[in-house]
Amino acid sequence: MLEMQMGRAIQILSRRNGITEVLLETDHPIKKAINYDRITGKVSAGDLLYLNTTAASLGLGTGGCHFVMLNASHERLPMMGGGHGMKCRYTPFQVKVPFEEEENKEAEECFNHPLNLNNRLLFFAELHSMVPPLCACIRYFLGEKCRIAYLMTDHGALPLEFSRNVAFLREKKMLDTVITIGNAFGGDHECVNIYTGLQAAAHLEDCDMILVAMGPGITGTGTRYGFSGLEMGFYLDLAYRQGGQCCYIPRISFADKRSRHYGLSHHSRTLLGEILRSPISLALPILRRREQKYLLQQFNHANLSGKYPVILSDGSYIRTAMDAFQLSVTTMGRNMEQDPAFFYAIGAAVRTGLSQFHREDGL
Repeated sequence: MLEMQMGRAIQILSRRNGITEVLLETDHPIKKAINYDRITGKVSAGDLLYLNTTAASLGLGTGGCHFVMLNASHERLPMMGGGHGMKCRYTPFQVKVPFEEEENKEAEECFNHPLNLNNRLLFFAELHSMVPPLCACIRYFLGEKCRIAYLMTDHGALPLEFSRNVAFLREKKMLDTVITIGNAFGGDHECVNIYTGLQAAAHLEDCDMILVAMGPGITGTGTRYGFSGLEMGFYLDLAYRQGGQCCYIPRISFADKRSRHYGLSHHSRTLLGEILRSPISLALPILRRREQKYLLQQFNHANLSGKYPVILSDGSYIRTAMDAFQLSVTTMGRNMEQDPAFFYAIGAAVRTGLSQFHREDGL
């Protein structure tokens, strides 16, 4: 059951991309809330708000905010035009969207034919924080001559507006289009599932690179299979079968103090060892000797050596790529200086992927 509490907006802290952040008068220790303007309407100072305080009370990673469920100043909110598909279905917050498969009659042929990715390059990333460095590396190497799509799955945040990363990437023209699938919503294209989402990226937008990752946030339970990033194994296998050149970004950290995430995360070990079936090569970053040895030992201990050809690649250039776009990103609260291996793994994957990339219909 959710926890609900009332509070009054006493100050508007920011407005951005369909989100209003407000300062609250409330007896809860957390004094900020996020309002999704197109779900609960606009908010002003003085409005009485009904708040979902559940995650903040549990201390979960919601950015230290509550979420506005209802603004008592609105007696009625009009329905916006366009589409009659639903996401977040059968909940009090179901939102109406125009499904691309249903509304775009000119693209009907696309969605009635099998997916053919024509050797497009796809990167599969477990964490949302991997997306901006991925875009920076690709743009650093290829500039504007390639089109990049981000396909946001529904295993993290559902509203695209919640992502400051995507807002930054759009502003800097580092991302050409965003497709939201499943119950995620807010993209340039709303698609029902991964299959049609990939069709939209490849054929409606003609993107050369497709980045697949969930929205902000990830669910982990400490168990072997109970984490939301497991989806990437199934999605990668699908894309590989349909003609994609697929790169998996391993989750690597030598700054994470949790033993299950130290070095090659148990999430990556499980996905690579038991879920993924495609015969891909795996790029690992060149690290300091002690870390490199530990990483390769983990790889061997997990019986991955015989399954995946390993390519050691220098991913440290990611520093230059991120600096070129004035990009500052943290992962689990750690920046590049605090957790270089995490970022070098992204750089290594992009360098290796681009070195092998060619489209059947030309780039």
